[in-house]
Amino acid sequence: MIDPNESQKKNKNRDAIIKIARQVFNKYGYDKTRMDHIAKASGKGKSSIYYYFKSKEQIFQSVVLKEAVAFRHNMIDALNSNDNPAEKIKIYIQTRMNTIKIYNNFHSALKNTRLRHIDFVRRLNIFYDNEEIRLFHDILQEGVDKHYFSVSNPDLASMAIIMAVKGIEDYILRTENPEIFTSRIDELLKIILHGVIKKEND
Repeated sequence: MIDPNESQKKNKNRDAIIKIARQVFNKYGYDKTRMDHIAKASGKGKSSIYYYFKSKEQIFQSVVLKEAVAFRHNMIDALNSNDNPAEKIKIYIQTRMNTIKIYNNFHSALKNTRLRHIDFVRRLNIFYDNEEIRLFHDILQEGVDKHYFSVSNPDLASMAIIMAVKGIEDYILRTENPEIFTSRIDELLKIILHGVIKKEND
């Protein structure tokens, strides 16, 4: 029979290692991080780390999944804070850009093509691509239903917008100045919501 206290202690130790490992991966990146780094930062022997995790990859997976869950919760909470579909698009992009800066390991797993050889990273990319398209599709469809938007094909539009946002996010995320960061997001929102064609009355 498993001792509940022992199981709780083990989970607590695992969580502590994950927390430290997150900082280590942020500092060195996945490729340059060694188990020695994690062990030293945790104040444990390397054998103690291996007791809880079989490999560096397994620790990285735990770190990324923890960040992915937090990222998704932030996105859902932000979207649920407003009922206006047009505002939801703004909230979605602003929250995505601001939040993804915090979760560096999750962002690296999604963007660093050199990590695609890791099976869970490949599966995570597929899952979150589909998840983001689904979330954005729901916003567009809600906007169509409430007569905010005129979108003939929400499936195609959501895919195109998500691809555009992902394509430009590195350029925006490199911006250190908060004012310029905000202005670039605003400019992206204008293009998405209003396009680039000059209206007759403009």
